[in-house]
Amino acid sequence: MRIQALRATIAASLALGACSSPAPRPDARSADPVERTLAAAEIIRNNDQSRAPELIAMLDSHDPAVRLMAINGLERLTGQTLGYAYSDPEPKRTIAIDRWVRWAKGEPVTEASVQE
Repeated sequence: MRIQALRATIAASLALGACSSPAPRPDARSADPVERTLAAAEIIRNNDQSRAPELIAMLDSHDPAVRLMAINGLERLTGQTLGYAYSDPEPKRTIAIDRWVRWAKGEPVTEASVQE
């Protein structure tokens, strides 16, 4: 009887393991905040300035952890925040995101515009 119970337990464990989700992978465009955060970490770790626009897009995330990782990454890559704070209210974040978008397009972003 014990062997049958052990076999049933092992079979159930294997079945549950087969149903688990795949491990999250870095993906800046994913709807999954964990995958977006992993992508931001990858960009930062590789010091990949060509992927700064992906971090800029993450600044508009509904998830505060994604926003925090994105602005930390941009600050490490560029040395600036352009007045963005991940915990600011959405209207204030939107203004700062617009500055980052202008920066990405190569437009000048002055200290005066950051103080707005």
